[in-house]
Amino acid sequence: HKAAATMSIARVARFAVTAPHAVRRATAARRPSPVVRRKVAVRSNEIDLEALGLDLDALMPTSILGDLEGLQEEAGAEFDDDGVPLNFGDSAYEADILRTKVGIVDRSGGWRVLRLAGPGAVDALKAAGATGEDIDALMAKGPGRGAPLDLDGGRCAAHVQAGGLLVTVPVAVADTLVEAGGDAVKDLAEQCTLLSLVGPDAAELLVRSGAPGVMEQEVGTHATFGFEGCPVVAAFGGDLLAADGTFLAAVNLVADEGIAGLLWNALKGQGAEPV
Repeated sequence: HKAAATMSIARVARFAVTAPHAVRRATAARRPSPVVRRKVAVRSNEIDLEALGLDLDALMPTSILGDLEGLQEEAGAEFDDDGVPLNFGDSAYEADILRTKVGIVDRSGGWRVLRLAGPGAVDALKAAGATGEDIDALMAKGPGRGAPLDLDGGRCAAHVQAGGLLVTVPVAVADTLVEAGGDAVKDLAEQCTLLSLVGPDAAELLVRSGAPGVMEQEVGTHATFGFEGCPVVAAFGGDLLAADGTFLAAVNLVADEGIAGLLWNALKGQGAEPV
């Protein structure tokens, strides 16, 4: 059983997963492209299926491999009107998971992922409330490092990359950054999903899954690993303050929208519980 316990998430993700027939979530960016069904000309020596009364639509596949929305619904998620998971049926149990084990949280509803680059990046951060001193300290760091920044309306995590910054930030603050930054700020909401592993077992699960162990480093440290042919950024987000005053260790995972469901399911298979 030891080999199974140390299996990398890349291997786990290759097991097929299916979504339910109906997906309640309303986030348009996460819905797969609709299947366009075109009538095919039937030659005289072929059987006319429509004439036989067969429902061609019913023959089309109703499951989606690795669809995050469907996987969450299958796990018992309850959603708000915007399609954001509120809980998975037992909020008290989920809160205990975050305090004692490790939960996987889809934070895309309340947070955004931005890419800042060029001279306008500094002006955008200042417009959002960051101090010049904090910005200078951040910019002095090399790639692979980062720091939290206090902004008007919330705190963001800024990660230094080659040629720019990757920033995870609350939605309200993100709007200020986008407006102030102009071409210097790119919103990755249509391309990326933000997942977080939260809880005391997050660091161990991350390493066991074959992803970089960034949680033993300073806040803002991040590394990129490959998953299903796509890069995933794992970034140490520091401790989150829970409603009861508990500090919860968290690592953020920025993943391409196309593999987010597979990644979520693989981490769930490694022991992370949906919350």
